[in-house]
Amino acid sequence: MPATDLRVQRTLTALKAAFRTLALKYPRYRDITVKELTTVANINRKTFYLHFDSIDDLAETFIQEGADKILALIDPQDFKQTFSQSGLIFDRLVAYFHRVILLNDDYSFLSRKIHAAVVNGLTATIQTNYNLSPVDAKVCSSFLIHNNLTFFRLYFKGDLGLSLDELKQRVVSLDVYGIQQFFYPNRPLQ
Repeated sequence: MPATDLRVQRTLTALKAAFRTLALKYPRYRDITVKELTTVANINRKTFYLHFDSIDDLAETFIQEGADKILALIDPQDFKQTFSQSGLIFDRLVAYFHRVILLNDDYSFLSRKIHAAVVNGLTATIQTNYNLSPVDAKVCSSFLIHNNLTFFRLYFKGDLGLSLDELKQRVVSLDVYGIQQFFYPNRPLQ
């Protein structure tokens, strides 16, 4: 069957929704079973195995999907303008983050892979917008994505004791001043 078949799309959507539901239920990734996954998705186990070899195989589908969503929120088409609007990227990311899959330590293998895919996607955008070398663009991209994911992880785990507004102020300051210092190392911080 072609991937555009509506039955296939419904099945994949149901499986992904079931995975998200079970990820909220089970903080430990390995506690999710194919039996429970297919029950929640309301599909037959054989149907699951027509599409995926394992739950790990299903989990891998979240990587590019997650990276694409994050890149769309960052708005790589007009990154320079978006980045200049203090806090806009932060607000978009807060509204998106799926706390368990991206921020739960047991699901960190997905988070690391999504992080890498976002860094790769954002590197070209930063390189083009700021006329940087590939290395410098990758450093900037890694800095931004790592900082944001780390702060969100700490915030959602309750490790910071900050309000969302206080978190936003710190993340935006770190992102803007850190990148500004990278681009203009001799300019004093304001």
